[in-house]
Amino acid sequence: MKNKRVRSPFIRPAADAGYRIKAAANGEAEVLLYDEIGYWGVQAKPFIQQLQALDVETIHLRINSPGGDVFEGIAIANAIRGLDATVITHVDALAASIASIIALAGDEVHMADNAFLMIHEAWTLAIGNAKDLRDTADLLDKIGGSISAAYVSKTGKSLDQVNAWMAAETWFDAAEAKDLGFIDVIDGQTNAKASFDLSLYANAPAALARCDSVPSPRDAERALRDAGYTRTEAKTLIAAGLRALDPRDASERASERLPDETMLMSLLAPYTR
Repeated sequence: MKNKRVRSPFIRPAADAGYRIKAAANGEAEVLLYDEIGYWGVQAKPFIQQLQALDVETIHLRINSPGGDVFEGIAIANAIRGLDATVITHVDALAASIASIIALAGDEVHMADNAFLMIHEAWTLAIGNAKDLRDTADLLDKIGGSISAAYVSKTGKSLDQVNAWMAAETWFDAAEAKDLGFIDVIDGQTNAKASFDLSLYANAPAALARCDSVPSPRDAERALRDAGYTRTEAKTLIAAGLRALDPRDASERASERLPDETMLMSLLAPYTR
């Protein structure tokens, strides 16, 4: 077992985690932003540095993100607006919360016809005395005002309307987003899936709440092989994980898809990061 691949949940991932930049020879670059925004996913500083280093005329920024840290997201959005290149953003599956602000920062905003865009009020976790909590509430109001202004600017809708959408945690499909002015173009369907835990949101569509089928041992083996393990090492880890879930012989479960096998991916997650 290659323990050097085990990552503590208290250690930051690689600086380039969650995104991939591919420069093309025709003056265009494709950038995939497929993760949370902030500490556990796409970190603003290295992402912006690599965007600014691209010597191209057009950047296609493809997004599949549940959101994350608002300040990291605002920094990314502002950097996108400041680029010399034309930026075309594509919502491939999901642009939720602060990821929607990143999407709207493009010179042209595209959205797959099976994708979703979500906006909501700013929220946080806070601890402290009454003054601390009042100060936090005031800060959230300021953040919310900044975010709502971006939606008003893009859509041309009234601030009252935008605030109502945000208060209700509103999810827009592509047709709705186009009709309301959030996006400019609807593209065909993509193969991207919004494979995120959306349980912290109140109104996530059923199509996204469980967008993936229950993972099988084969799915786990593929994830481990992608992380650099040999087939034998991957199978050994999977067998150990299955035994931890059920005292039955793991071989009995190898061809099954049982709900508690979702835990298998969690058990193996440290080995696949």
